[in-house]
Amino acid sequence: MDGFISLDFQPLYNQYGGENASEWRTAVQNHLVIAPLWTNIDSRNITDGGLWIHLFTDRQKNNVDIEKIQQLVRQYTNQTEFIVSVALVATWKHVTVHSPYEPGYELVKHQNLSMQCILASDGMYTYIIFNYDREQFSIRPLSEVPVVSGFTNLNYTGVILSNRYNFTRLNQESNVKPDFAGRWLYNVTVITESMKNEILCQRFYESNKDGLKTRIKKELEFALPCPCQEVLMIEDYTFTRNDSLRPGFGVHMTCYESWFFSAYGIKQRCCYMFSKLQSQYPGAVAAEFENKTVAEFLEKGYNQCCSPGVRKKYCNLYQEINPPDDCSRYTISDEIPLKADIMHDDLGVEKQHEDAAGEGMLGHFVRSVRKMFGL
Repeated sequence: MDGFISLDFQPLYNQYGGENASEWRTAVQNHLVIAPLWTNIDSRNITDGGLWIHLFTDRQKNNVDIEKIQQLVRQYTNQTEFIVSVALVATWKHVTVHSPYEPGYELVKHQNLSMQCILASDGMYTYIIFNYDREQFSIRPLSEVPVVSGFTNLNYTGVILSNRYNFTRLNQESNVKPDFAGRWLYNVTVITESMKNEILCQRFYESNKDGLKTRIKKELEFALPCPCQEVLMIEDYTFTRNDSLRPGFGVHMTCYESWFFSAYGIKQRCCYMFSKLQSQYPGAVAAEFENKTVAEFLEKGYNQCCSPGVRKKYCNLYQEINPPDDCSRYTISDEIPLKADIMHDDLGVEKQHEDAAGEGMLGHFVRSVRKMFGL
């Protein structure tokens, strides 16, 4: 109630914040604090007075408050594609300072404060907006009482925006362009490389879980299937070995790709570890698309979802969009020659085996070529 928000589970009850960076650190007690105006505030027994908290998420479709917050962030920053995923709004209305000499319901008549704090994030970028009422901002704490506005750094020191000596300017000035007296916006985004990739991966998934996912699934039907075992791959003349497809996985990883793109613009790729086909990322490899735009887009998505440091669950999101082959369409009968029935006559047996072998190899080659070109 004292003009601040603590973003931690354990409550913080300090009536006053620190008016410089080190004092702030002592006051917040290892809490992440956002304070539009931190001082001893009173809202008891005041008609229409108090603190209102609202939480908005992207699940609330066509919410006018979310749309307004998005509009403000886009207006004052260069984040023209900012879409609120979560926003916390705290509104102090008709409150006053605490006084041992005069009850709040009387003091508010000449020391009135209304202000608002908005914390908004799109999952990557996070902004704080402070709004101060231009008319209801007449509070004047005693000179010895600390007053501060600001927010906590990652090291728990404070970014101090005002103190008891200059807080009265908060509803008269602004740091946004175009100027809007009483409105202040701060970028409090902290992004590590892995966080950035995870967020971009989620966006990649949400944007492509319908259209692109369906398209790839349909087109993969025309790609050659990978043999389940490397020993069968070695005998498949439609593939050539290319270990550069998955570098960094050690000597036990071997990879293969089709010689050519099929008539449908797909080149199948398969990687094996200890002779077993890899069907899960990051060890697996997906088919390559001849369409450069699609290929580069998918490669970018893979790097965002499956790069080192990104949690495995995000790599699974990419796999939903662009799955590697799992050899479920592969049949051994298509790849190895069928033996002829064994005859009791020695010469007959030998002749039939020779014929079967020759016919099997030729048939295997023809079938492979037909599959390559989708025939």
